Amino acid sequence: MARGKQYIDFEGMYAEGVLGIFRIIRGYADLRDLAAVSTPYKMENGGAGVGVVGHQRVESEKHAQDIKKYLEQSDSRFIPEVILSVRAPVTLVTATGDVEPDHLGLGQTVLGVKTSPDSVIKIGRKHSSKSLRIQWIRVARKQLEAVKNQKLIRRIDGNHRLHLADQLADDPNAPTKYLAPFCMVLLGATADEADDYAESLIFHTINSTALPLESEHGLQLLLGQNPAHAMLPENEFAFSPELHLTRLLSDRLNAMPAPSREKFGDQPLTSLWESARNLIAMDTEIALDRLTLTAFAENLFAALSEIAIRLTVNHPSLCKTYGFFELAARVWKETQGGNHEQKVRASVEMLDRLANWLGGQGITSLLNHLSPAQQLLETFKAAQSRIPKRVFLARWYPVQAAPNDAFNRASLRLQQIRQTLANLLAQHGISLELVDMGTEEGGTFPIHAKMYEAIASSDIIICDLTGQRPNVFIEAGYALRHHEQNKLIFLFEPQSENDRVPFDLNTFKYVQINQAAEIPNRIGNEIEAILRDAGAEV
Repeated sequence: MARGKQYIDFEGMYAEGVLGIFRIIRGYADLRDLAAVSTPYKMENGGAGVGVVGHQRVESEKHAQDIKKYLEQSDSRFIPEVILSVRAPVTLVTATGDVEPDHLGLGQTVLGVKTSPDSVIKIGRKHSSKSLRIQWIRVARKQLEAVKNQKLIRRIDGNHRLHLADQLADDPNAPTKYLAPFCMVLLGATADEADDYAESLIFHTINSTALPLESEHGLQLLLGQNPAHAMLPENEFAFSPELHLTRLLSDRLNAMPAPSREKFGDQPLTSLWESARNLIAMDTEIALDRLTLTAFAENLFAALSEIAIRLTVNHPSLCKTYGFFELAARVWKETQGGNHEQKVRASVEMLDRLANWLGGQGITSLLNHLSPAQQLLETFKAAQSRIPKRVFLARWYPVQAAPNDAFNRASLRLQQIRQTLANLLAQHGISLELVDMGTEEGGTFPIHAKMYEAIASSDIIICDLTGQRPNVFIEAGYALRHHEQNKLIFLFEPQSENDRVPFDLNTFKYVQINQAAEIPNRIGNEIEAILRDAGAEV
């Protein structure tokens, strides 16, 4: 490889039959030269009947910047092979002469390849010896625009390494600082659709089979090394702030006494990695420099330790879920103002409410490491398990001597409500328990704690406002506080022409009847609607 003024030259070893069918040239070159001659062939819609063309993804500027910083600042640079495709037809050089690739005879030995004299990209053998397979590739700088416009050298793997390569700073003390291995796959002209497919196949194979850094194995490999041989903290931060924050969190977690550490459960490194990555994405200011990031980790872990201790009292299983670390960190980070104790207390209160909601809905599993499809299924199953099971009836119990035949009419309404639930069981197989605790006759009486508990723990509330009893109104108000509006049904049977509910119920499920016999049809329809909304098959 030479960085000349007029030409960009590369050298490498020729090989054929790689992966069965490919001819390649492998060597070493400066990343800046590899970037200068190549271009990413972005995947895009090819138009009607064409499908897609190209294969390369849109670059991540952050990823490219991270690589640039690593290349410029790290003392231990190891750069994976850059894979390019060269779309310049070649002839094969054999011991008996030059032949076209399709005309290669059985048993003929290929010594190398060469391009035609008019090719924009020049490829040839460096030595005539039959035992040497060294090839040279030359691109004139004046032809670079044509090479890129025609996409004659395409980036298959290593696009992010090359994306900002032209901005890499020179280091006069290390002339080979940006030397990287390359593999040039020799393919046909750009119009050859079969070779376009070959490019896509290579791209897909490389990117679909690689195990990412953030796998548990990869993180253990990096973070589990002997400190005497691992990267210095400064270099690790320069290489990846996310990785360095993962180490800081892991070190602090492992240093906790066993009883305290157990409150977090078995937190894998991938959980800490995802937390670190997402927290830095949430607020890039915390990773301005290593000291700032270290201070953030200290404050965060001091807070999380106390949060876990306090939250474990009521929600021990929540603290051990896969996503708890990031969840608690986000809540703490978003808590505005206050000193350490105030932020911790506010975070615990928020997480306590959230835990009650998650547990109440049966979807704590959302914090575990599931695929989106698994999360959807788990949520649906939880919702199915939350199909209403208890119906609380708030009503007045009139005495037998009550005017307007109130006692008998109340008994008939209760009988018809029970019949409504029996019909739902017979027609849909859904069993609903009726909770009927009654309301005392007379003036206003204290509503005992068991009544409140029954209202809060029930799924559907029927408020029979007939008789307009104050205690029934109080129970209805309590139910409104603890349940969604669409889970409440207000029933009213006027005792006279002038008997009306003393407040507006237009926005609620309000059923006014003339006689109890209407209840199975009208109340039944309202309950079925609630069941359908909850996911029941009715």
